[in-house]
Amino acid sequence: MELVDRYLQAVKFALPKSDQDDIVQELNDSILSQIEEKEAALGRPLNEDEVVELLKKMGSPAKLASRYREQQGLIAPNVMPIYWKVMKVALGLAFLVNVIAAILTAAAGRPLLESLAPILRFPGVAFTTFAWITLTFIALHFFGAKFNPPDNWDPRKLPAVVKEKRGKSRTESIAALVIGAIATVWWLVGLRNPILIMGPGIAFMTFAPIWLKLYPLWVVMGIAEVGRHAYEFARPTETRRHMIYGLIPRCLSLVTLYFLIRAGELFVANANNPALRDAIPAINSASHLGITIAAVIALAKLLLDVWKLLSGRFEQAHEAAMRS
Repeated sequence: MELVDRYLQAVKFALPKSDQDDIVQELNDSILSQIEEKEAALGRPLNEDEVVELLKKMGSPAKLASRYREQQGLIAPNVMPIYWKVMKVALGLAFLVNVIAAILTAAAGRPLLESLAPILRFPGVAFTTFAWITLTFIALHFFGAKFNPPDNWDPRKLPAVVKEKRGKSRTESIAALVIGAIATVWWLVGLRNPILIMGPGIAFMTFAPIWLKLYPLWVVMGIAEVGRHAYEFARPTETRRHMIYGLIPRCLSLVTLYFLIRAGELFVANANNPALRDAIPAINSASHLGITIAAVIALAKLLLDVWKLLSGRFEQAHEAAMRS
């Protein structure tokens, strides 16, 4: 039954990972047994309202899961799922704010270390956030006698059963987010200080003006990419939405590549050291070719993602039509 599956999924999310499968299987057997007994007594299948009533008697998913949790330190087990959810959201938002602050600092033209400072300060911010949230929940437990979350819930409003394949793991998503944020800050600072990108090569050539003209696009593209990785971390199972949100930075990158392809020069010789002046046209030609190939690959990936999204939508519509 769909309502039972949704209920068990919600319970599973609130259980310790090590015990999830065993407990959910036990609960599933118990619920199905109760349903079979009632159906045998009534001589007919239970309707939705009767299934809802049965699930309500078992308690909300968080309350039921708390019965399988041992007392963990100073926080009551029935509040532990809420505590962890609040903690994850708070730490995630704090990190995202620090990353965006680092990108905007770099966009303002500040040096690399100053631009990276918000990211480097995050461990301290995380510790402070962790401490305040933990102290708040401890205070609720001790000074509020018993903190019982409201149990006026409706099984019909539980999230649908997740049927999509899981995308990246949270470890992969957070690694991509951190690396992407640092790379974005380094690139934005490096465009104004080319030695950070070109190293010793700056003695012979540097970026043409087109790169700085596209600076607003680089900033927006960096924020969009960080936002995509943040969503993948927060919602690892929503692979379809991952693909949708991934279209935004991909489209922005195509726009950027288009302007770079149309630019006459991508690199110019160092005015104080004209040693590469004769080689600059060849370097620009090779760079244009590489960017053109990159643009073709990016366009192909964009079209492939759009096709996957549309084909998936058609399949869902067809399944819905078949069910009706």
